[in-house]
Amino acid sequence: MGKELEYQVVVVGGGPGGLAAAMTCARAGLSTLLLERGRFAGAKNLFGGVVYTESILSLVPDLFSEKRLPFERPVTEEGWWLLSEKGVVKLTHTEAERMEGPPRAYTAFRARFDPWLAQKAKEAGVLLVPKTKVIDLLKEEGQVKGVVVDRPRDWEDQEPAVVRAPVVILSEGVNRLLAQKAGLIDRDFKPQEVALSVKEVVQLPKGEVEKRLGLKENQGLAVELLGEATLGLPGSGFLYTNTTTVSLGVGLFLSDFAQKGIKPYELLENLKRHPVLARILEGGETLEYGAHLIPEWGLEGLPKLSAPGVMVVGDAAGLVNPLFREGTNLAIYSGIMAGKAAVAAHEKGHFGSSSLALYEETLKSSYIYRDLQYFRKLKRYLQENRAWFDTYPQLFNQVLGLYLSAQGRAKEEVFREISKLIRQRRGMVNLLKDALKAFKLFKGW
Repeated sequence: MGKELEYQVVVVGGGPGGLAAAMTCARAGLSTLLLERGRFAGAKNLFGGVVYTESILSLVPDLFSEKRLPFERPVTEEGWWLLSEKGVVKLTHTEAERMEGPPRAYTAFRARFDPWLAQKAKEAGVLLVPKTKVIDLLKEEGQVKGVVVDRPRDWEDQEPAVVRAPVVILSEGVNRLLAQKAGLIDRDFKPQEVALSVKEVVQLPKGEVEKRLGLKENQGLAVELLGEATLGLPGSGFLYTNTTTVSLGVGLFLSDFAQKGIKPYELLENLKRHPVLARILEGGETLEYGAHLIPEWGLEGLPKLSAPGVMVVGDAAGLVNPLFREGTNLAIYSGIMAGKAAVAAHEKGHFGSSSLALYEETLKSSYIYRDLQYFRKLKRYLQENRAWFDTYPQLFNQVLGLYLSAQGRAKEEVFREISKLIRQRRGMVNLLKDALKAFKLFKGW
């Protein structure tokens, strides 16, 4: 790499947040280097979920003029499935207009989406260097002024190479090791602050994705699975349809895996054995298995977003909203904001706290931060009110089972049985308390 290289901006990590930041800087004329430790952008990212087109359009306005989009299926049906041991209550929404106009969301694989976005970054002028790990930050007089990488300086000098830049943008993912070295956060994450999600991609016989899930070729399903999916523990599963495969996964807080002695692959296998999902997966072939951590430390664990010479975006900053499947889009938006702050700092010729604080100010005035504030109590609420994951999914299944099979019985008798069931499983007082707690939570009290 030479003894010492210099760029105006160095971005660490080739995920959507890093690519968005790099593209924003390069399009403004800044010399921008993006360092990615994987073989290519997306090689280290496990993702089989949903991407939202609004955020992508902010980077690639002519997205829908592309001959081949980097997605799987447009999401035309989404919602929740509440699993009991043998049944399911499906709460899903299909919007007819979405089938005709540009889709708001697609299912996607990061190993396909990220390289496509990386190519857009290269076209914008970003120099993307893969297979390069940043092992440290270059600090001088209390300010970050570059990075140290795991490549030798040259053939004769085996010391790690240094890349200088007055602005470094960290998009390193959930482990946030460099963010700690930058002084943006002073500790490792706690087990109760992250979720571990395991996933399989299952190939189904030709035409079976559509047949088994009631879809057409240009339609897709994205649902969250609650209840039996997580053995009644706080967390969720998911089922997303791809072109010829389905992505099935499940996640719990890391602390629950440890405390309950549950092995991640056993949790997924239990979900695959559920009668409803077993029918969907019948005859399928597993193509991919993997696991990844999802930051859920929320507002209370939010790091400082900037310091002299450095900013942090995406998962490394904990910008995830699992309730609404938001992660990739928040990474993109935060990357754009950080990129604009880097451009403004170069225009001023000043890279200290006061200049890069523009990023934090912009993010705090956005809906992203407002959502973090609004849902700041959600994680603790769910961990303390596990009835939403064990009692209620089972109860909804039992109540609907009684209600919908009421033929041949007096309806008064059926309603008495339903009332008795509710009293036995939760009790009217607890039911009202749960409703009040949920109301207070979403009112921001």
